Amino acid sequence: MSITMKDIAQIAGVSVNTVSRALNDRPEINEETKRHIKKIAQELNYIPNTIAASLASRKSKTIGLVIPDLCDPFFAMQARGVEDTAKKHGYSVVIINTDEIPQNEHNAITTLYGIRVAGIILTSVFFGMEHIEELQGRQVPLVLLNRYSRQLDTDYVINDHQKGAYIATKHLLNLGHQRIGIILGPDRITSVQDRLSGYLKAMDEAGIKLSKEYVIHGENLKPETGELLAEELMRKEPRPTAIFAYCDSLAIGACAGIRKVGYTIPRDVALVGYDDIPYAAHLEVPLTTIVQPAYKMGRTACEILLKRISSGGEQKTKHIVFEPKLAVRKSCGTSENQSVSQKNN
Repeated sequence: MSITMKDIAQIAGVSVNTVSRALNDRPEINEETKRHIKKIAQELNYIPNTIAASLASRKSKTIGLVIPDLCDPFFAMQARGVEDTAKKHGYSVVIINTDEIPQNEHNAITTLYGIRVAGIILTSVFFGMEHIEELQGRQVPLVLLNRYSRQLDTDYVINDHQKGAYIATKHLLNLGHQRIGIILGPDRITSVQDRLSGYLKAMDEAGIKLSKEYVIHGENLKPETGELLAEELMRKEPRPTAIFAYCDSLAIGACAGIRKVGYTIPRDVALVGYDDIPYAAHLEVPLTTIVQPAYKMGRTACEILLKRISSGGEQKTKHIVFEPKLAVRKSCGTSENQSVSQKNN
């Protein structure tokens, strides 16, 4: 049976209001009474009902984080950045995974609004904007992370997706590759659209017109999807000599797909990922990838959200764009840490 403030009040011989004020360190309660009530609460293992308190006061010390998949190391690092920052400011974080499914995102937003979170950080699948517009209409502070809205003016923290994909593709072109395939996530996502744009820009500048068959989309960003898509690419005639994957999770799956059809990295095909997740450098063939600071991006998004919460929404919209960098490793057949010309970036 849960211990309530009423139980503490009965033992302490005071009113429930006095218990509430003492546990919240209100100045009108003297220190001796506070110590007495807090001691009783500790002995009874009293756990505050923060949801009930937020419903009563319409204020909450909880924020929501909606991401595609906490099992993905990139999103996990961002979540850690959000949580560490929130904790420093006395907030807790509720994390909900969407698996890149639009209905899951809509349900997550509904749930978080229902428990009166103080604000939301969202990596959106962007299948319709009605739920985001609804949040704005209800004046729920919102920061978009990794992906942004082309229709709505909202705070966001992203990487320069187009530039990162351009750098990755130029690297492969500089190594002499022309048949470069690209593995992407769902095409409704803005970062997928931007990375495809960067890839096409580099290919166009090189005067290379590839068949659309070399551009393939998956429904999620899981390694098993990368495996299936890489296998599909490598069975094409002629096959690509290099593959650029939207993210490291897809790239890691691609390694398995490439092996499955009898090819090796980097002898038969070069591979580049995106994110630089913690173990990208420690694979059997270390992965060349675009670096983006996942933890720092999560921390920055949380800082913006907390400032918006504390200001009551009275601050200018923040658009933070981190610069991508290329980490060169052996998956392209080049030596680790080798410098690569990035002219015309």
